[in-house]
Amino acid sequence: MREEKSVYKALFSEQEVELESRKVELGIIDDLKKINSSYFTDTDSANSIIKGLLSDARRAESKIEAALKNSSKMPSFISKVEKSAKEIGVDVSNISELKSAKIAVKESKEYSKALSIIKKLISSL
Repeated sequence: MREEKSVYKALFSEQEVELESRKVELGIIDDLKKINSSYFTDTDSANSIIKGLLSDARRAESKIEAALKNSSKMPSFISKVEKSAKEIGVDVSNISELKSAKIAVKESKEYSKALSIIKKLISSL
């Protein structure tokens, strides 16, 4: 009878160890499930943001290209306006459109750089 008790005791203690081991394994799987869920939630959110960035970048690209197209025409107009103003005796510093056009031509160089960066961003995403 003593032997039976020791055998049962040994069997039951092994089962407890085995069950504890399985609980630990299940706990690890639950942890992995949580991490996976968090990862996919974050990447889904990031993908939505990236799509928005791409959309905004393409819109900015289009607007900058249109602005640069207009600014490329300005130097010849600036020259014509300055020439015409001198011919009729008007001080060019009094022509606000001329001032604005000169500012636009200077700014267009910066927008050209920005456009290059935007194009690289779009192509990398």
